[in-house]
Amino acid sequence: MPLNNPNRRLVLAGGIAAVLPLPAFALTESAASAYVQGVIDDVFGIINSGLPEAQILRRFKRVFTSYADIDIIARSVLGPPYRGLSTRERRAFSDAFGSYLSNKYGKQFREFQGAEITITRVRDAGRKGVLVSSQVRQRGQSPFALDWQVSDRSGQVKLINLIIEGLSLLTSEREEIRGQLAAHGGDVGALTAYLAGT
Repeated sequence: MPLNNPNRRLVLAGGIAAVLPLPAFALTESAASAYVQGVIDDVFGIINSGLPEAQILRRFKRVFTSYADIDIIARSVLGPPYRGLSTRERRAFSDAFGSYLSNKYGKQFREFQGAEITITRVRDAGRKGVLVSSQVRQRGQSPFALDWQVSDRSGQVKLINLIIEGLSLLTSEREEIRGQLAAHGGDVGALTAYLAGT
């Protein structure tokens, strides 16, 4: 499947994914670049490890939940219904959503064994955080652009979005989750249970 296929490009979402108007309080371009390089090294170290899929998925989940700001992403994709949830319900949804993303993209990330990612540009995007641009190259495929949006709004440096060739993965997941919420009759509890079981 070619890399310019939208479904395959979404693999790199990892999940993780409209650009949020969030401030980067003290985050510098160099710190954001180093952070993203750490993500790249860890993720591709896992998928190129040669381990069985079950072990890869477990390690991917640990890396994913460590680097991505799951709570902010979960709140954004769910939208207005999130505000009506109790603290316990929010935690349950965030946990289920994090597991859903790590499983969804972790299974597909193995297709990128041997791919190379090079950071090409870093820029302070103001309220949007810091955008770290990179290029992904895989043998026999055309290279494509991947932007990593990083913020320290939560008090720690975290990934809040990936943008692949102009396509925001946060927007894609927002559409997916809100569609699933509608399919579950607007019941966030039922959606949470569904995500936890995927």
